Amino acid sequence: MKRHFIALILAFAGFISLHAATVSVLVVEAGFLSGTGRTQSAAVWESGIMDVLFDAGHIVFNAPILRIPAAPGNPAAPDSQIPLQARRDFDEARLGGAEFFVMVLLLFPEGGPEHPREIRMKIFSVSTGKLLYESSVIAKPWEDSGEELADAKKSAERLIPQLVHRGS
Repeated sequence: MKRHFIALILAFAGFISLHAATVSVLVVEAGFLSGTGRTQSAAVWESGIMDVLFDAGHIVFNAPILRIPAAPGNPAAPDSQIPLQARRDFDEARLGGAEFFVMVLLLFPEGGPEHPREIRMKIFSVSTGKLLYESSVIAKPWEDSGEELADAKKSAERLIPQLVHRGS
């Protein structure tokens, strides 16, 4: 009986120390011609990333997929890496109580083929607006959306260790 009680206390202590981050996810299609239709990639990456974050125990919400004419940002000024068009979504994340803003940037080559050529994932602190983490994946021509979803989930797993409570 004593061992069960100790095991229960240790398990409860482990749950208390876990922190579920509140995360806002925004997918941005960049470089896609404005007159062309939507791609499946944006929805696939949004779904994959949100699934992984949710399965890891985080509180996740999203903004509508955004399309902009070119990739945002100046590497010398990381705060400018949130496109002007996404500032409203960033502000809504702040008002919604998010700790982190995850921007998934799908970079399409000119002419807008079916799939992006590169996917950049960025994590920003909502309280400071600072870029906390960035990773990039060179896209490949996927056979189907299932293969692309598997790659999105695999890439999203790299975000999990970055979403620790940083006193934001």
